[in-house]
Parts: sequence; structure tokens; C-alpha cells
Amino acid sequence: MTIRGASRLLLRAIPCAVIGGIILIAIAINFANIVDRYVFLAPLPWAEEVLVLLVIWGVCIGAPAVTYDNRHLDMDLFVGRFPARMRAVLELLKLVTLVGFCALTAVNAATIVALMARNSQVTITAGIPMTIPYAAFVVGFGLIAVAAVAGAIERRVNRATEPGHDRKR
Repeated sequence: MTIRGASRLLLRAIPCAVIGGIILIAIAINFANIVDRYVFLAPLPWAEEVLVLLVIWGVCIGAPAVTYDNRHLDMDLFVGRFPARMRAVLELLKLVTLVGFCALTAVNAATIVALMARNSQVTITAGIPMTIPYAAFVVGFGLIAVAAVAGAIERRVNRATEPGHDRKR
């Protein structure tokens, strides 16, 4: 397997499959909660809490796939009118800023995970350790940083291998 194939698998295909699994689990919990609430008049007390945690993990796992494909929100109204070199500089600046922000956020989230672990803090109804939802931010922002770099490298390689690339300079 090539590096490109491995990065696509790890940063796009697997996260998409995990998100699909999370959605299926959330549907099953929601369905069970509806049946328990309206048939047995006894809703699952932990269902809402677990659904929120699943959404957190789904977003944090999905963000790297979006970043890898460069499909996140972008303020590029005027960038298209800039010369190619200026666009390249701005893309590099955007990449460095994104990776720096993600690294800072992942480190701070790891500090919070350690704090939650020391305090043995758990969720109110489900009793899930709070390290689990906060770990999603460590994983998510760490993977966003990796995906941003890998995606930028792939886009650069793809541009370099396009026919007529030397004439575009």
C-alpha cells in the first residue's frame, strides 16, 4: 500500500466507517428509548447522555476526513483573484495556522483529560468517565492536524503530476 493509500484509508475511509457505526448505534439507542418510553412507560435514563457523547465523537472523528479532502469552510472570496504565488503563500499560512491551532487545542484537551482522570469524574446518569468525551477532542484535533498536512501534500503532489504543470508557472 502506498503512503497516499494509507493516508486515505486512515484519514478518510476509516473515519467515515466509524461515523456510520456511531450513527447506527445512536439510532438503536434512540429506538430502544422510544419503545421503553411509550410502550413500557420507563425511558432509558442514560440514553440522552450517551447520544450526546456519540455526537461529540462523531464530529471529532469526522472532522479529519473533511479536512483531508479540503472540504471545510474556507473564506476564499478574494483569494482566487490573487496571483498563483500569493495563493500558495496564503495556503501555506492557512495550513500552518490550522496545524498550530489543532496542536494547541489537542494539548489543552489532553490536560483536561488528565484532570478528569485524576478527579475520577463521571457523567451524571450513565456514569461514563468524563475522560471519554474529552479524549474525543485530543483524538479529533490531533487527527485534523495530521489530515491537514497529509491532504496538503497530496494536493501538492497531484498538482505537480498534472499534465502541463510546468507551463502554469
